[in-house]
Amino acid sequence: MTIKGNKFKLKVEAALENLSVISSAVSEAMKQAKIDAAIIPGILLAVDEACTNIALYAYPERKGYIRLTCWLNHDDFVISIEDKGKPFNPCSVPPPELDAKLDDRKVGGLGIYFMRKFMDEISYKYDPKTGNQLTMRKHIGTDNRGTE
Repeated sequence: MTIKGNKFKLKVEAALENLSVISSAVSEAMKQAKIDAAIIPGILLAVDEACTNIALYAYPERKGYIRLTCWLNHDDFVISIEDKGKPFNPCSVPPPELDAKLDDRKVGGLGIYFMRKFMDEISYKYDPKTGNQLTMRKHIGTDNRGTE
């Protein structure tokens, strides 16, 4: 992990084994930003779900990387997750049918739901040269800033 200005940057191979490295980096960035401990687990879950999807699906036939950047932008904690794998827009996925009977529900499919639930804003863009970029924002304001 590198720190440039007020941004934490990390580049790791897109593999499930690296989810703990990603989680540790994001945790450290939130600690530095003095984010209230009560909202940290939700942010970590959203990041974990996004990076799990990249590790499992973005690079089906080759090795690839996840580039993650975290920073504080006024009252928002922002996380940018980039990869050069297959294009996939998580914002286009419809919400799961949470009221359906358990036997009628698909296995999985809750990761994007959790990303939406725990983050205040999610956006996606794709560029053929730079790849996928998922940006998630959590409004932390003064209510969610811890003290030292």
